[in-house]
Amino acid sequence: MNQRLQHDCAFALATALLEMVGNCIRLEERRDCWEEFYRASLAGIQAYDIQAERMRRRLNPLNPSAN
Repeated sequence: MNQRLQHDCAFALATALLEMVGNCIRLEERRDCWEEFYRASLAGIQAYDIQAERMRRRLNPLNPSAN
């Protein structure tokens, strides 16, 4: 997955998470909370992509485009 897709997914996930808990936190804390959600989401998506690429390479080691 490219960086733009990772960003878009993390952005959407952080926004959705903030909507779920937004009423439980003060207005002045929402930006910090969203940023933490974004960082955690992006890290998770990136980790998934790394593992998925490793799996693709293991399952199809003869594919010249994977090297």
